[in-house]
Amino acid sequence: MTEEITYANLEFNKSYALENVPKPDAPEEKGRPTSSPTWRLAALTFLTLCLALLVGLLALGIVFFQVSSDFQKQIGNLKQNQETLQTSSSKRLQDMKDNLCLKGEEKNKNNGPNCTLCPANWQWMGGDTCFYISREKRSWKQSRKFCSLQNSTLLMLQDMEKLNHVPPRQTRDYYWFGLSCKSEGNGWHWEDGSAFSAQRTDWDRGCGYNQCASLYDRKMYKDDCSQEHLWICEKAAVQLR
Repeated sequence: MTEEITYANLEFNKSYALENVPKPDAPEEKGRPTSSPTWRLAALTFLTLCLALLVGLLALGIVFFQVSSDFQKQIGNLKQNQETLQTSSSKRLQDMKDNLCLKGEEKNKNNGPNCTLCPANWQWMGGDTCFYISREKRSWKQSRKFCSLQNSTLLMLQDMEKLNHVPPRQTRDYYWFGLSCKSEGNGWHWEDGSAFSAQRTDWDRGCGYNQCASLYDRKMYKDDCSQEHLWICEKAAVQLR
């Protein structure tokens, strides 16, 4: 009886001891992080930014290609307009040439087509020279100044064939031209400084102070430079080929 009681007590104590042993906490699964609302929000924000960046890059690419296409079209239009302008300019220049070119010599010294141009109010009478024949009278010095302002000189008759063109035969006036004697004994000189050397039986080579030469009916006369006469300027014609 005593042994049974003792065994029962041992079994009870053992059972009580096992029941009161604290159970260890259940271990968490390895490699599986705990979920957190903050982490999920950060991941969602990052994903949103990536999508926005992708959409922005796509839109930028579309705009770039659109601008590039428009730029190429503009370049093409500019080239076309340039060609049109060049064609139009060439045609206008040709029309101006046809309207402005003086009739006369059809070929130049090089046997090519020739176009001779003279300024407004200037006359072309053949050759390569333009002439200005005044309608008012001035002194020789004033006439010379006028010609100089027109980038020309008073008529120089080293080539006497010019007398076949100027002055107009229908007028009976004196015309100053580019021959003068500035001091007694200095001799007659042309506008370019060259000495008068023509052999003329009807021309007195002696000259006095302030004497200038004039033309009347295709003949050369001496006169006081302060006298007022008409005058003739000459300049080289513009040659277009």
